[in-house]
Amino acid sequence: MLTACGEGGPAPYTTGVVDRLLEAGVFSGEMEPVDGDILTILYGMDETTVTEAAGCLAIDTSVSADEVAVFVLADESAAAAAEEACRARIRAQIDSYTTYCPDQVPRLEKAVVSRVGNTVLMAVGDLDRLPAAVDELSGSR
Repeated sequence: MLTACGEGGPAPYTTGVVDRLLEAGVFSGEMEPVDGDILTILYGMDETTVTEAAGCLAIDTSVSADEVAVFVLADESAAAAAEEACRARIRAQIDSYTTYCPDQVPRLEKAVVSRVGNTVLMAVGDLDRLPAAVDELSGSR
């Protein structure tokens, strides 16, 4: 899992990252956009600290754990809490998928969680293509 922050480093994430990862083909099957307010609830975040959010979930969650979310937070403290909320969601998803779709657990175990400044990216997707696609984002956010 990745975490980044600090001055002189990569630019913060934008909600446009969701579309770029979808275009990169790192997710299996169809993905459905999820409203930012719903994402905030789904991830158990304090909605007063989220200034912007975008994401998509696999349409058929019975066969795919793929999802992506980007959160822009009020400050870096809120971003640290959002990063932990993303990690907690992954842990909960691993517990759930272990029971009914264990072939998705490796994807969840290799999920990308990355914080840059007051932004957080969380993505579950293709084990081979997702990390490279996220690395490519650092130069084009």
